[in-house]
Amino acid sequence: MNENDTMLSPPPLMERISFLTHRLNAQMARVCNPYFQTWGVDLIMSRMMVVLLENGPLPAGDIVKIMALPQSTISHQIKRLENLGYVEREQGKQDSRVRIVSLTSKGRDVALQANKLSEQVFDLLMDSIGEEDIETVRAALKRADRALHSFKLTVD
Repeated sequence: MNENDTMLSPPPLMERISFLTHRLNAQMARVCNPYFQTWGVDLIMSRMMVVLLENGPLPAGDIVKIMALPQSTISHQIKRLENLGYVEREQGKQDSRVRIVSLTSKGRDVALQANKLSEQVFDLLMDSIGEEDIETVRAALKRADRALHSFKLTVD
């Protein structure tokens, strides 16, 4: 930023984009938790299963990239899903160090239900945002995701 640029003061916490996205995620978890409890999963696990439903078997490293969460978090969640009988892991064919994660038939059933729930949440958000604004909001969120991906925190 050069001296001719003006820096906006951040609004109060409850008006900041970062806090609003936190609230949206918390609201989605609140709405979906009764279903998750029935399935024995949480919001992250549910999303991982839908990722596998949409993409087919994936290396664990790809799931890390898609979910934008630490390797340790994804590994822990995969183990939990495996213990529930929802996913299985096998060695990669080209590289034995790679673990490929895939849905079991039981996991596919739960993933289909989770995806249906996700589609209902999507419809609600579409209705509340409005068709005329959805692409603008989606593009802005993707830009914010890219910016945060490359952001390095500096604390004085």
